[in-house]
Amino acid sequence: MKTALLTLLAGLGGVAQDTAVVGPHETLRQVAERTVGDPGAAEEIQALNRLTTDTVAEGTRLKVPGQERVLAQRALETARTLVGDAGTSPEAEARLKEAESHFRAARYTLASEAANAAGRQVAATPKPQPSAFSVEVGPDGGTTTVTVKKGPPVRVEAEGVTQPVATGESLSVVKGSPPPAPHPPLVAPKPGLPEDGVLLKLRPDRAGLLGPVKLTWAGVPGAERYEVEVLHDTENTPVFAQSVSSVELKLPVLPAGRYRWTVRALGPAGRSEPGASRRFELVSERLKLEVQKGQWQ
Repeated sequence: MKTALLTLLAGLGGVAQDTAVVGPHETLRQVAERTVGDPGAAEEIQALNRLTTDTVAEGTRLKVPGQERVLAQRALETARTLVGDAGTSPEAEARLKEAESHFRAARYTLASEAANAAGRQVAATPKPQPSAFSVEVGPDGGTTTVTVKKGPPVRVEAEGVTQPVATGESLSVVKGSPPPAPHPPLVAPKPGLPEDGVLLKLRPDRAGLLGPVKLTWAGVPGAERYEVEVLHDTENTPVFAQSVSSVELKLPVLPAGRYRWTVRALGPAGRSEPGASRRFELVSERLKLEVQKGQWQ
């Protein structure tokens, strides 16, 4: 009785639990289905035994997946659900793909680690905020205006045409008509004067400030205003910023030094990229004093 009990324990915890013998005319898929309950595990058994073919002779004893596979499979299923729900995390998708590769190669510990890493990546990825928007119908019911206040763009569809509306934008749709085509993006304004790198010698005022300097640039189609920014060239700190409707701006008087300025276009299509940076330097013009000898000497 004691011998029989020891034999039973050996059968439960020993070699027989993680190995299987190939039966007559049995394929690797049939072995996988018989031992693991999943014919798809044939690829794993092939990797686990370092087989170069899925044809195995009758009577061959093969290693088969054990409890590690069960744990790895659970981790994979959880990671698949998390990554599928997130849908926008390339890092998590890469770790999940890595876990799948380890699993097929029967590297179950590595598969579990990569799957868990994918889940952590999903948890660390900021979730997109829901869109906040308003819908206003005109008094006659013929016009509907959608305004997006925050969050991802909202898609408006009418007459089979879809148009996205971004944060801070509004879109009005007339009944029976498709949404209007979006405004073309604004191009960056091309700076005019002063020329890049110019040295401006100006007479200082009583406070020692120099100026004024007039900035000019080329107009941009579709622009309603222009945003000008001036910075210290060496310190990279803001000095002056203003929005104007014209294509020129007269700066206030400034201390001597080197400056850099850019201009953007503003309009219904949003803000353009800044135009090319222009630099100028202000230096004080020295007054030439001439003293003539008088008769009083």
